[in-house]
Amino acid sequence: MFGIRDRELGALVALMFTPFGLQLLGWAGTPLGGGPCGAISPNRWLLEQPQAFFYAQIMLWGLALLMATGFFILMLGFMHNGMVPKAQARPFVWAGQTISSLTALIYLLTRTTGLPTPSPLGWLLSGAEPMDALGVIILLVLIAHSVWALNWQKHAHAHPAS
Repeated sequence: MFGIRDRELGALVALMFTPFGLQLLGWAGTPLGGGPCGAISPNRWLLEQPQAFFYAQIMLWGLALLMATGFFILMLGFMHNGMVPKAQARPFVWAGQTISSLTALIYLLTRTTGLPTPSPLGWLLSGAEPMDALGVIILLVLIAHSVWALNWQKHAHAHPAS
């Protein structure tokens, strides 16, 4: 990735930016579907949105926070002339791994079993939402990021000086 000399960390940062970029495709109305955050209908008021709208907002926050975390690592690369110290990158990689894992878990649960959602009547159990191709692609990227971050953490812990 531009600004980071460590290829593994650069690929990890690229995986942090990818889900949000893919979600932009979902909002553009491509045939791949709306993605995890595509439950917003332009023809309805916010109060009339489907129950999935609550979790679409949470997943949008997850994708945005993941991208912001990647941006912080990228800025560390610019501050250190491309050589990001592993000790400084480690907390951001851990935070990104946590964010991507939780976002992927919420997506899987809303698409397989459904989760309780808030309503004016209290918490209601909603059914499973339909999956689309873009949502599956973003899910795979989130899982790949989590696995890559775990691998990077193990490597960084074993070789802290390199």
